[in-house]
This record gives sequence, structure tokens and C-alpha cells, in this order.
Amino acid sequence: MKRFATGALAAGVLAFAAGFVSMGGWAVVSVSKVPDAWIAGKPLQLSWKVRQHGMNLLNDLHPTLEARSGSRVIAGTTWTFNEGGETGYRGRITFPNTGEWQVTIHSGFGRSKAVLVSWKVVDSVSPVRGTVEDHLEKIGIRPFPEVEQGRRMFVAKGCVTCHVHDDIQIKGELSDFGPDLTARRFPQAYLAKYLANPSIKPSVNGKRMPNPGLREKDITPLIAFINADRRVTSRPR
Repeated sequence: MKRFATGALAAGVLAFAAGFVSMGGWAVVSVSKVPDAWIAGKPLQLSWKVRQHGMNLLNDLHPTLEARSGSRVIAGTTWTFNEGGETGYRGRITFPNTGEWQVTIHSGFGRSKAVLVSWKVVDSVSPVRGTVEDHLEKIGIRPFPEVEQGRRMFVAKGCVTCHVHDDIQIKGELSDFGPDLTARRFPQAYLAKYLANPSIKPSVNGKRMPNPGLREKDITPLIAFINADRRVTSRPR
């Protein structure tokens, strides 16, 4: 049976650090969406924003993008974009071959970066009919279950910057600063409301989770992952 910890939430559970002058050299890199299909020979495009302390958007950075598979390292290209008055960054990288690849976004702001969960790059085969998803299904790669989507989103959205979770081996700059979420469970409705607007709870000891701008379709899998009884740590193949 699940154990809920509403009181812990009220005390700053899921909190990022905000406004710490002594920790001015770190930022949260938040990737807007990571496509499920990574295909050899076809460019993968990612978009992200960089916020100092998870709060203030950082402009005029020069990020770099790279991918690793074993000892092989490849570089991508990056550029700046402006959307709705907010500055963000985009990058494009092309995988030369199939296999497990891990992408890293170096923010250009100190050591802050986003290391994505390793992905399986598949053959560059364009089906005559149907979608990319249809093709992936044919070669035995099915869509991610919701809990696994949430696990990968936990990394992509920058939650690992301040939080530890045993189902995720990737560690952020301040991964032990926020609460360890491995064994935490929260009321679903409250957690959805909190993730959509963290300001519903006051800061505690100077800590407050900033609003990461999550969409409803982002929040749903994150809740599924955080509240899951059984963890899913690999993609079905």
C-alpha cells in the first residue's frame, strides 16, 4: 500500500535551491522534449532552456552537444532561439551508427549540463507506409510505458540536478541537495497541482522549487514514475 507524505511536500519536498548566493555557479538544464525515435543517419533535434538556480533564464550562452557510444564521441551543432520573449537553445546531432548512445548537453554555464538517459539508435530505414512509430514496432521497439517515460523525463527536465532516485544512475551537480525521492509517494491530485505551480507552498529555509513550466502531458508520466510501486528501468525490446 502506498504511503503518502503531504507534510514532507509542505516542507519543501521536490524543492530546488533558489536564491543561494553562495551557490551562484549552477543552473538547471531543462529539455523540452526528447523524441522516442533515434535513427542512425538522421539528425536528432533537441530544444532546451538554462535557468540559474532553476529560476532565471540565462542568455548569451554557448552550449555544446555531444553523444557517446562506448569510446566513440561525436559532436553536434547548437544555436539560440527566442520564443515568446524567452531565450532558449536548440541542437542537432546525427548518429553515425546504431547502438546505445548517450547525449550530453553542456550548458556553457560553468559545469551545468544535462546527461540524458541512454537511448537505442535504430537502423535508418524509412517505411514506405506508416509512421516512424509503426516502423519501430515492426523491428521490435515498442513505445515507452508511462512510468519509463516519467523516468526519462525526470532526467530531461532537470529534476536530477537536485534530487536522487535509485532508478536513475545519472547524478546532477546538487543531486543530494533536494530530498531523495526513491521511496516517496504523494497524493496524485496534490502532486499534479504542485508540479504545475510550486508556488502554492512557501519557501522553507530559503528553498523553493521553481516553476519548471511543465505541461499536463509532462506531469502525468512524472507522477507515474514518482508514485510507481514497481520501477521500470529498461525499454521493452
